[in-house]
Amino acid sequence: MDNSKFYKFLKEETGKFFDDASPNCYIEKDLEIYGDEAEDFLMKFSSEFNVDITSFNFGEHFNSEIDTISLWIYSLFNKEKKKDLTINDLKKSLITGKLE
Repeated sequence: MDNSKFYKFLKEETGKFFDDASPNCYIEKDLEIYGDEAEDFLMKFSSEFNVDITSFNFGEHFNSEIDTISLWIYSLFNKEKKKDLTINDLKKSLITGKLE
């Protein structure tokens, strides 16, 4: 599968270069996409690649938009662990047509 359009999308949205040799990055932890930005990012992704995200629960995967230090402090006291969303998860959704 040619992922060049996907990698171009990631570059435009994050400013970072990706290719098939890139490590599997976490959308929130590595790319620092949180809250409303994460929702906007996934809405654009869904529209661009015709991926159904209607069953995707943003609250299970993303924290609200806060700075890195506040997020670190929050994670010390909050026992609720968020599910990680990765670049590979997005690539898999390109094949299945659905992100859950």
